[in-house]
Amino acid sequence: MQVNGPVGFKRGRLEMPKESQWTRRGVLRLAWTGVVATGILSLAPLVQYLRSDEDQPQSPLVPFDKELEIGADWQQVSNTRTWVKRDELGIMAVLATCTHLGCEVKYQSEKGQWLCPCHGSIYDVEGRPTSGPAPRALSRVAVEIKPDGSLIVNTAKQVEMDTRAK
Repeated sequence: MQVNGPVGFKRGRLEMPKESQWTRRGVLRLAWTGVVATGILSLAPLVQYLRSDEDQPQSPLVPFDKELEIGADWQQVSNTRTWVKRDELGIMAVLATCTHLGCEVKYQSEKGQWLCPCHGSIYDVEGRPTSGPAPRALSRVAVEIKPDGSLIVNTAKQVEMDTRAK
C-alpha cells in the first residue's frame, strides 16, 4: 500500500519540483561571475584616477611675459592662482588662495578687493583680511626679474608682505 505525502516528498527523500533546473554548481558559477564583474568595474575608476594629470606636481616657477605698468591693477598669471602687480617700490606677487580653507579668491578690480566665494572672506587690495573668517593675509611669493624684463614667479617661496622685486 502506498501512502501519499506532501508534494515533492517521495519514499523518504525530498525532491525538487522539475521546473527548477538550478544546480549548486550553477549558483556558484553565477556568484563568482558577479564577484569578478564587480571587481573589474571597481578597477575602472581607479585606473582613470591614476592616469589623470590633475594631481601631478607642477613646477613652482611660473613665467610672466606681459608688460606691467607702474600703478596698474593686479594681473593674473595664466592658468594659476598667482597675480602680479607693479607699484613705485617694485613688483609683487600674491597667491589667490583663501587662508581660511584654501578656496580660490577672486579679485574685484572695481572694488579694489579680493573676495572668497566659499565663506565670504574679504581682503583689501594688498591681500590683508578686512572681514570674514580668514585668519591672515593672502600669501606673497617671490618674484625674479629676468634680464629681458620678463618675470619668474616662485610659488613655492613665500615672502613678507612688503617684499618687492626691483
